[in-house]
Amino acid sequence: MKKIISLVTLLAAVALVSLPAMGAGKSAGAEQLFKTKCSKCHSYEMPLHMKKDRAGWEQSVAKMQKMNPKWINDKEAKEITNYLVSVSQKSK
Repeated sequence: MKKIISLVTLLAAVALVSLPAMGAGKSAGAEQLFKTKCSKCHSYEMPLHMKKDRAGWEQSVAKMQKMNPKWINDKEAKEITNYLVSVSQKSK
């Protein structure tokens, strides 16, 4: 029984230590997705200077998605929007 408790404790500790790294990877992945998809039509730095709230970014990304639906799917649009919202919040 002590071995099971020790194992569960160890696994919980590893999970807690891994959470920040997993979040960083997701953010880095979203940034790369943004750079890859958005730089097809314009410089990727351009949107980073715009100040918009979530609704504004959702509208902008949806507009870009409609221009070429096969280039940005719904999941990617959501990730790009979340990335742009987080970047806008950091620069305020």
